[in-house]
Amino acid sequence: MHAGYLEQMRNVELAPERRAFLRGLGTIALAAAGASAFANNSTPTGFKGSGRMNIASGEDWIDTFFNGGAEAIIHYYADEFVFEDITLFQTINTKEDLYRAFLPFNNAGPDSPAGVHQFDVVRYDGGLASDMRGIKRQGVPENYTPELWHDLTKDVLLGAEFDYEEWAVMNWIWKAKHNMDFLGLPAKGKTTHTRGTTFHMYKNRKIVREFTFWNFRHVAIQLGALEPQVKFWLKDFKPPAAK
Repeated sequence: MHAGYLEQMRNVELAPERRAFLRGLGTIALAAAGASAFANNSTPTGFKGSGRMNIASGEDWIDTFFNGGAEAIIHYYADEFVFEDITLFQTINTKEDLYRAFLPFNNAGPDSPAGVHQFDVVRYDGGLASDMRGIKRQGVPENYTPELWHDLTKDVLLGAEFDYEEWAVMNWIWKAKHNMDFLGLPAKGKTTHTRGTTFHMYKNRKIVREFTFWNFRHVAIQLGALEPQVKFWLKDFKPPAAK
């Protein structure tokens, strides 16, 4: 979703002190600005706590993303990680690039070019993984050239060698009031809603791999760029009248 604000970030240059900050991420404690959904809980179970990760972890992740900003949320990722927004073909594996990707959402208030955003975790599924790693498919399937297969799979295979101890699937709702066009679609002044899913792999309470997918088609329908899905599979379906 972050690439929707590419024009806003195209000419952003990181100041020398910001680059120094990013280089020192491995030793800097979590920023105090990262407000958590369970800040008043003496035994939090999110990224700053202990015990099994759960829906509070998801709320912590979302809350810090918006209230703590880019400087706080990048601490939730391990030194070696892969972030992937599948919808936008956006794959990131450095803290500096991740910081730049998250920056448009800082102070995303009424007058922000990025508009007003709200994310809410609806469902959390997760569990222990016993030091697992990804298993890569070997060889190229029939009907694919090696070049095409590589192009289609190179991003999903990134980070397959990373160990992880826990996993989580979070389903969330994204509400956005737009102050600018979004992915080339006229959106200023409009509000859209859509669903998304994020799959996390954790090691030492840090994200080592993230896959996020969200329903761009639903946003495009609300912005008038696409027609709603015709639900032909329903028993009482009737084809729409010809225009």
